[in-house]
Amino acid sequence: MRFLNICPLIAALLAASPATAELSLHQLSDAVYVLQGGGGNVGVCVGDDGILLVDAKLASQTDAVRAALARFDGQPQYIFNTHFHSDHIGGNRVFGQHATILAHANVRKRLATGGEFGKRHIEPEPAVALPEIAFEQSASVFFNGEEIRAVHFPRAHTDGDIAVFFVNAQIAHLGDLFFNGIFPFVDLEYGGDVETLTQHIATLIEQLPTDAKIIPGHGPVATLDDLKTYHRMLVETTDSVRTRRSAGMSLDQISAEGLDPQWASWEWSFVPAHRWIETVYWSLEAGGGSD
Repeated sequence: MRFLNICPLIAALLAASPATAELSLHQLSDAVYVLQGGGGNVGVCVGDDGILLVDAKLASQTDAVRAALARFDGQPQYIFNTHFHSDHIGGNRVFGQHATILAHANVRKRLATGGEFGKRHIEPEPAVALPEIAFEQSASVFFNGEEIRAVHFPRAHTDGDIAVFFVNAQIAHLGDLFFNGIFPFVDLEYGGDVETLTQHIATLIEQLPTDAKIIPGHGPVATLDDLKTYHRMLVETTDSVRTRRSAGMSLDQISAEGLDPQWASWEWSFVPAHRWIETVYWSLEAGGGSD
């Protein structure tokens, strides 16, 4: 078994998320906004209690985040990290000087110690950037008249992913559990698994209100129908790779055949179709899936 060479993919993602990209703030409810542009989406909760962020973009984008939030007085007081990738936690280094950071225990461990032996290198973060509150299953912050509830979804896009629910507003930030309209990056080196991710998305579809607004890790703000389409893509592309793999086709042969044309528009610079096929193939290999 081998995994993808992820380092070029990470470089491509950062190239697709330029620090100079203009950020735009869009209101989703009285208290909840989404900050978009230049990479991963940031959830923002604003009110009398202050500012809470879900994710914090790249370290190089901190000034752009500050500028986008300038209409609101004060510094962020809380930050939820949906996972450990640098395009979502980089701002911890600056905002962590004033904010309490919350994340799953695996995220805290990885940010504190860096990469694991035999896996791709990850620089540990300075103490100021580390989550002060680390949880295993769930945690809630009651802030600005909202219950902001984080729930862990194991073995998904990584081993430390959380979804963050703004309960009263019926808004969910799914982090990189959800890439809206594009093939996802599933980090097989650090606990990701395509089949488990697919199961988690099915669970979320059952749990979310029909009129929920959904903030994906990447892509435009979504509806439940968009999440259902994402789930169908996961199911159908995985089934396609599984069937051909079980028939004895090699990865090169499966990649040469490609995917159903209906998914052609889901390619992007970070995860073109052949990368998604590789991800599914090696995820099935790691899980022993051959049926």
